[in-house]
Amino acid sequence: MNKLCVVWRLLLVVTFGGIALTGSAFAQDQAARQTPTIRQISVIGNERVEPETIASYLEVKPGDPFDPARLDASLKNLFATGLFSDVEFTENQGALVVRVVENPIINRIIYEGNKRLDNEKLNEEVQLRPRMVFTRAKVRADVQRMMDLYRTSGRFAAIIEPKVVQLEQNRVDLIFEIQEGPKTKVSRINFLGNHVYSDGDLRDVLATKEARWWKFFTSNDTFDPNRLAYDQQVLRQHYLNEGYADFRVVSAVSELTPDRKDFFITFTVEEGEIYEFGKIDVESEIRDVDASLFRAFLLMREGMTYNAEAIEKTIESLSNAAGLLGYAFVDVRPQIKRDRDTRKINITFRVLDAPRVYVERINIHGNVVTLDRVIRREFRLQEGDAFNSAHVKRSENRLNRLNFFRSVEIEQLQGSEPDRMVLDVKVEEQPTGQLNLGAGFSSLESFIFDFSVEQRNLQGRGQNLNLGLRLSGYRKEINLGFTEPYFMGRNIAAGFDLFARRTDSTQNQASFNTKSYGLSLRGGLALNEYWTLSTRYTIRQDDTTIPDYYINTYFSYFLNGITPTSDMEDDEVQELLDLYDANNDGSITELDFDTNGDGEVSVAEQSEAGLPRYLKEAEGKRWQSILGYTVFFDTRNNIIRPTRGHSFAFSQDFAGLGGDVRYLRTRINFDNYWTPFAGWTFRFGGETGLIQGLGQDIRLTDKFYIGGPRIRGFDTSGIGPRDFNGGISSSTGALGGTAYYIARGELFFPLGDAALESGIGASAFIDAGSLFRSQEETDTFQKCTFGLSEYKAYQAAVDSGADDIPDLNFDCLAGDSPSPRIAIGIGFSWQSPFGPFRIDLAKTLKKQLGDQTQTLQFNVGTTF
Repeated sequence: MNKLCVVWRLLLVVTFGGIALTGSAFAQDQAARQTPTIRQISVIGNERVEPETIASYLEVKPGDPFDPARLDASLKNLFATGLFSDVEFTENQGALVVRVVENPIINRIIYEGNKRLDNEKLNEEVQLRPRMVFTRAKVRADVQRMMDLYRTSGRFAAIIEPKVVQLEQNRVDLIFEIQEGPKTKVSRINFLGNHVYSDGDLRDVLATKEARWWKFFTSNDTFDPNRLAYDQQVLRQHYLNEGYADFRVVSAVSELTPDRKDFFITFTVEEGEIYEFGKIDVESEIRDVDASLFRAFLLMREGMTYNAEAIEKTIESLSNAAGLLGYAFVDVRPQIKRDRDTRKINITFRVLDAPRVYVERINIHGNVVTLDRVIRREFRLQEGDAFNSAHVKRSENRLNRLNFFRSVEIEQLQGSEPDRMVLDVKVEEQPTGQLNLGAGFSSLESFIFDFSVEQRNLQGRGQNLNLGLRLSGYRKEINLGFTEPYFMGRNIAAGFDLFARRTDSTQNQASFNTKSYGLSLRGGLALNEYWTLSTRYTIRQDDTTIPDYYINTYFSYFLNGITPTSDMEDDEVQELLDLYDANNDGSITELDFDTNGDGEVSVAEQSEAGLPRYLKEAEGKRWQSILGYTVFFDTRNNIIRPTRGHSFAFSQDFAGLGGDVRYLRTRINFDNYWTPFAGWTFRFGGETGLIQGLGQDIRLTDKFYIGGPRIRGFDTSGIGPRDFNGGISSSTGALGGTAYYIARGELFFPLGDAALESGIGASAFIDAGSLFRSQEETDTFQKCTFGLSEYKAYQAAVDSGADDIPDLNFDCLAGDSPSPRIAIGIGFSWQSPFGPFRIDLAKTLKKQLGDQTQTLQFNVGTTF
């Protein structure tokens, strides 16, 4: 603009009486002659801008003298509008002629070459828009904004070249040609002046990391000026927390290599001397609260190494302590005195006076779907109650545990009076409907398909409605459930479940099929903040059948086992004939079991003769009438993805209020979560169970069956007692157990900021457990006398065709042992665009004879 003004002063020509004068000559001549006046103002060259609009920016009007200073100001005003690319003033017989060249109008803005940053992201930064006036200054400013955006994303080698395509009617297409280039990595981070901590120790503290080929899940190895400023604060905080109160960062220099691909960062520091805490005291200005009460909340003691973070946490601790007493807006001010000679830091925490506060109002924002009453009923404080910070925190945890909201923030605001406060609740809702499509692969079930649809917040009322379907070679199941968490407006949960399921053993390990239909009624009551009591009643019909294939196979194996062989003694042969030769023909054949004399052995006759006792007892229709209860303790901060807290459940089910079955089943579950470091969460938990028959044996269908996914690394019903009859099928028949235990340990760990932003998580786990006490051992059905190693040796001998094949009796009970089965593995989860995805890879470390393992399991779903 200044250059243009200079041009005006050099080129402005005013003609008076045939004499041409420059602006400077005109000024020198004013003393000699009278200054002429402007007779009229003419505007030429304008296409869109009205002449009156142009004239309004001038500092002169008709009748004013030709004053170079005012004309110069007029010229600046016109250029400042951004409407014109050129402006020229001339004088023609007393008329001021304003000649303008208008800037073109932008027709459209085009980005070419951008892949890492989409058009929408670039448009957020660019100020120019279609139908706006084109100016080179604005284009340069937008180029700089986009360059800053690329540099923030770590691409310092990016090149942006604007180009203009002229169109008719003084319009242009503005094209930004972009070469994004590779991300500019941080190749090296150096430190100068550090003596106490090594370079490696300090690099671990920083958010910025050195680029390495294996760090493909992190974005912190790219250069970011904002992150560099943050790193200086982190570095300072690290030293202050370790006692170096005089520490300072002298400089932080970043150098870009000539090829613009790498940065070298150098921090120059002064560590100083280490300090200790001196005298620590508290002064209370609250009239009814003695300072001695606050001293119990101090987090440091005299003689401890100085720690700046401990001061901040102590301020928070003292504020929370005052909040527990009902003083919400307490100001805690630390008075710090540093003694450089003794290297001691004395601190006095002053708790300033504040009134006892009451809750005046609770405001709720952000709940579009969820009703206000659903949120308010989770609050442990009501309007008019005395303020208590612990109750506010508990209310926030309860809202988070609903899993209705992505975020919950409760802000404490000053009310209409000093002793009144407003709780301002801001929530951000998240999808509470969930549609899951699950797929898995099992060595015995082949592919498994799961479908379920659930709405946890039906019509914003907090009600739960779910429908589930599971299809596999082993099971077909459908269920419908509904839960009202506040039945009749009271803190009592009520609900029901309708279910139908069918298990098919032809693709699985057990030797029976079961069809079940039933109804469950549920109720629950909160005993206090953390303890709940729930009750349930279930009426169910079970129809258990043995497939013909298994009956035929069992009968063939039974017949083969009782047929005399040539190596038997005469008395052994005669004993078998006395027992089984029903038609007295001197041999044992299947016709000996033709009880109705029709010349054929029916399936029913084969079943009566050859089926084991446990299968005969399980076969048939039975009604079950079950009454149960659960006592539950829960302090977890989130039900779905907890990071801290504990849970414990004790449940019992009594079958025998009518029906055909009587037993008492007891289960215990517990889980613990804690997060020692940000992003690192440990989980330790387990479960155990015991079922006891009341005047009758436990049927096969009522026993416990465990395996994957409860114990990862094993197949469904993959561990525990089983009939190790190698002639039955390629697998072994699961018999279930009346007692079990499971222990789990899991570490959830971060994979870097890029993985976190992409919704990728990971965990390492170890699972251990066992299922035992089948209660199926009899005089003729004993536990196997060989172990897993002997069985492997037998298989190797058979496969190799060896002559000395071990003689093993497979008609035995395997896996009925409390010895633990152990598996370790890793799991990955991804919040993908099409829903949550989970995959687990497991390695079995310890198993028993007959156990079935599973290495891979995955699941995919979506939410709405």
